[in-house]
Amino acid sequence: MYQDNVDQVLPLYTQYLRKFDGTVAPGTITTRIFAFLDGEPQIKPKTRKIMIAGPPASFKGTQCEKIVEEFDLVHISTGDELRYQVKQNTPLGVQAKYYMDNGMLVPDELMVAIVNDRMSHMDVKERGWLLDGFPRTGAQAMALKGAGVEPDQMILLDVPDALLVERCVGRRSDPETGKIYHMTSNPPPAEIIPRLTQRSDDTAEAMGKRIKMYHDNVNSILDYYSSVTRKINGVRSQEEIFAEIKGFLQGAIPADMSGAPPRKGLPSPEQAQAFIKQKLQPFLVQALAALARSKPKEPLKFLATYLIENNPNNPKPPTPVLVETAAGARNGARNMPNPEKM
Repeated sequence: MYQDNVDQVLPLYTQYLRKFDGTVAPGTITTRIFAFLDGEPQIKPKTRKIMIAGPPASFKGTQCEKIVEEFDLVHISTGDELRYQVKQNTPLGVQAKYYMDNGMLVPDELMVAIVNDRMSHMDVKERGWLLDGFPRTGAQAMALKGAGVEPDQMILLDVPDALLVERCVGRRSDPETGKIYHMTSNPPPAEIIPRLTQRSDDTAEAMGKRIKMYHDNVNSILDYYSSVTRKINGVRSQEEIFAEIKGFLQGAIPADMSGAPPRKGLPSPEQAQAFIKQKLQPFLVQALAALARSKPKEPLKFLATYLIENNPNNPKPPTPVLVETAAGARNGARNMPNPEKM
């Protein structure tokens, strides 16, 4: 009730408004309020506008939780918003309920209106948004664009169909907490297993139909968002997947529809200088010292061979360089095996 009330009042005072984080120390809040009253300007960071898509059983929900926690975005799920509108008996909810009660799909324009209504709330405007699993069709994408809802970045989770089926068949949910488990890859605690439930459509046959529908839907929207989308390999640990998502959202990794892993970032100037001083210079000094000791007939060839065979990044063990001096010959002969004892 408070959120609904404040969302109606705040637009009347936006030019005078400053929001303060109430979770910090009271003294910090007081200092910030006094600074605001003294007229100090507030620099507002750009709010993020992110979409995420992925097939069923791609663990998209897990990544949404991590994104929201890391970037403090408002998570917008069309299913949740639809249920909220119906429960609150809003004008949009009343329209949606009519279609739902009569077994019909909620029209695209109504779903877009529900999303757009959520976008108008103050928390979304201030924190940015993560739009989860919507739009699903080209018509919805076009309608969103017409309503001014466009992402800065889009995340596309990519998982092979066969693995999706395996994940789905083993999936269970806890009706008390809403948490999702998998009987092999994410097993539940033994004490809650009796109360877990399985969705009626979590079968191989039903999953195949859902996967096909997903591919048809996502292919129809990529024309609108491919330039800001990164396809991310979802067959890794959740930590590895999120590390790539985080890099993408922070701008360190570019949009890319190939699904290839991100390239290793270039070192900073400081890192490059440290490498030269600590690794490269000593290695070159060793090579030149060997060259001076050996005095080979072909110095360039000797130096190239030394650098290649003694490179610390070479997977082969370093090859000792024979020193072409009398002492070296004697040392070499001393270390050679005696053929009579072989």
